[in-house]
Amino acid sequence: MSPGPKLILDFDGTIAALGVDWGALRARIEEAYGPIGPRTIFSWLLERAEEGLDISGPLELIKEAELEALKALDFDGELVGLLRALGERGARLALVSLQDDEVLRRALEAMGASGLFDIVVGRATELSRERQVRRVLEHWGALPGDVIFISDRTDDVELGLKLGLRALRLAYRDGSVLSWLRGLLRGIK
Repeated sequence: MSPGPKLILDFDGTIAALGVDWGALRARIEEAYGPIGPRTIFSWLLERAEEGLDISGPLELIKEAELEALKALDFDGELVGLLRALGERGARLALVSLQDDEVLRRALEAMGASGLFDIVVGRATELSRERQVRRVLEHWGALPGDVIFISDRTDDVELGLKLGLRALRLAYRDGSVLSWLRGLLRGIK
């Protein structure tokens, strides 16, 4: 069997929907820690961390919201089955996420996807998306051009392209990830 594709996938919005109310959470964080401004919560956190500021309080608020949202995790068993079938046909699978590592572990358990990914990199491991992707490439010993990065976020796709990966904007809710994975699996013998 020839080696299959190497896929790095984002979690929330790409292979499942966690359903955190990010607007309400942002308001809680700003009330407690000051304005975030036009940045995303995670770019604000990364900036603060790189300045040597303590980010444990905001991270705890986010993790609490994510753990609560796990109770209503939305996922598709067929999508998990397609990823499993791809892995069985030689694909390498990695998961990168700005969700907490424990939240990811619990979500994957709930989805029946524990052990599905070669490597899982959450924000407790690495807060920078770029460093998350680089960590996966290093783990695999892969060249960027040999890897497909899939995310529902435009900024992730732009980052992937900047790093030399093939990057696709596909989303869980509109079924585009499911459709693309079906096509990919049909093309692997």
